[in-house]
Amino acid sequence: MKRLVSILAVAPLALALLGQPSTAAPVDERVAPRQVLDVSDLPTGEPPAIAYAELTGRNRWKIHRPSGQTTFRGKLLELAPMGSGFVVQTSTRTAYETRWIGADGASGARTWRTGPGLAVSPKGGAVAFAGARGRVTVIDSDADRVLRMPRVPGRGLNSAVVVSGEDCKESATSNGCAVWVNSHRRSRSWVTSSHGLVDRTRFRQVSTGRGRWLGGITEASDTGTCSAMVRGQRTRWTTCRNRFSDISTVNEHVLGLPAYGDGFGPTTLDVLDLRSGDRVRSWVADRKGRSATYFGEIWEDPEHVLVVTFQDDKWAIVRLGLDGSMEYAVVPRTAADEFSMPLLLAAG
Repeated sequence: MKRLVSILAVAPLALALLGQPSTAAPVDERVAPRQVLDVSDLPTGEPPAIAYAELTGRNRWKIHRPSGQTTFRGKLLELAPMGSGFVVQTSTRTAYETRWIGADGASGARTWRTGPGLAVSPKGGAVAFAGARGRVTVIDSDADRVLRMPRVPGRGLNSAVVVSGEDCKESATSNGCAVWVNSHRRSRSWVTSSHGLVDRTRFRQVSTGRGRWLGGITEASDTGTCSAMVRGQRTRWTTCRNRFSDISTVNEHVLGLPAYGDGFGPTTLDVLDLRSGDRVRSWVADRKGRSATYFGEIWEDPEHVLVVTFQDDKWAIVRLGLDGSMEYAVVPRTAADEFSMPLLLAAG
């Protein structure tokens, strides 16, 4: 009991990962509004309200945020706003590298060799990443502080997926934070807390989390996956139709990807009710395969989702509304080559 109370003091969401999942009924298969994800001719709306990057030349990026622009050079894979600058992740021939850069694009003093992926706290106050041999690192306090979390088991590369808490240094005013990490070597995941505790989760792979909600894959085969959505210690619902992505900023909806990831990228996207799993709205592929593929899906606000799309050899950032609206947030453009994605949304 003392162990559970300790974890609760660090991050209430961590309780969801201890013990076995409770029995939960599958989601209701009711019909929801659906439309083809055709982004070939849309009106143009406002620029994204969150940070994004556009490729302007060979390994040259312009990072946009409401407060201004930053230029950066490198093979950019992910970015997350932090203080006056960004935590960025790049690739080299042999590794992934993570660092902080300032508003002028200048790199901070340290660079870490890590696994892919950045985990961002709900309010953006903390960014976590994972390296080899179980290392987990968090940057917080407007990039003024770097903290090492207790190591998770294993020797291979891992990926940080979820971080709870905005201030990871425990004090009289902070309960610290917890980070959920997926293993690349094995189908398992872990939670590590600033309180010093490390536990294996009930999920094969954690997919998403926000507040006391946590979702992830519980079963996987050559034909698909099954996932569960948990709140606290209770499994609220399960599905073998979707994998989970971003949870909305007000904890009302979760994005559902296809249960089996294959090919260039997904072509269908579901918005699911977070509490029941019911489909609220869906974007689907047309029968001729001419509609869009999407990447980097993230909630912009409670009513809109941003996605990077690819259709007709052009890339765009498209705003999808729960009311069925669709518009360009960044107008379509071609890439320098077929292997380059020229637009990137910030991690959230």
